[in-house]
Amino acid sequence: MAELEGSKIKELLRRTKLTTKSRYRASERLARHQKVSQWTVAFISCALIFIPLFQAYGVELTLSSQLLNSFQSVLAVMVLVYSLLLGQENFVSRSESMQRNGVELGRFARKLRGLSDSDESYDELAEEYYDILEKYENHKPIDYLFTRLHQKPESWDEWPAYLWLWVRAQLFMWLGYFHYLTAISFVAYIFYYVYTNIKPG
Repeated sequence: MAELEGSKIKELLRRTKLTTKSRYRASERLARHQKVSQWTVAFISCALIFIPLFQAYGVELTLSSQLLNSFQSVLAVMVLVYSLLLGQENFVSRSESMQRNGVELGRFARKLRGLSDSDESYDELAEEYYDILEKYENHKPIDYLFTRLHQKPESWDEWPAYLWLWVRAQLFMWLGYFHYLTAISFVAYIFYYVYTNIKPG
């Protein structure tokens, strides 16, 4: 019975370690999204100011005023959308929350290491574990994928599965940044299009 209890606690410790790493990974992911979102808004805002400045300083363009106004309208909508995204997603607060959850789980893991041969009830420990989890939002599957990548294959026959896991993790990560890349590419195109349509002096 004691051996079974010990094995249960070891399994709980293993799950706690995995969840802790996933929470820290989620915190890093959310912090990156915050930075990329801010830079995206800043880049779009620069483009929104760029066109009126050209007109204010009398730079002659081969483009029609209607097209320039359309560009400005689209850019204004993009700024609004990304500003709302920043507000609703609340990346900073969620990142800090994930960080706190990781710290709490880390403390709990240290407690479990000391109780591997303890007589303390497994049910009480499991309940404490789930109580910690319920106080915070859960991490995303992509965070768990990157957590699994920390454990390198021990034999050659395990490498194909590991590489497939790496491909999936990278794919889901870049899909999460796809709308940022699309917005930045579109704004860069507007910069280029307007610049190349300046009338020769």
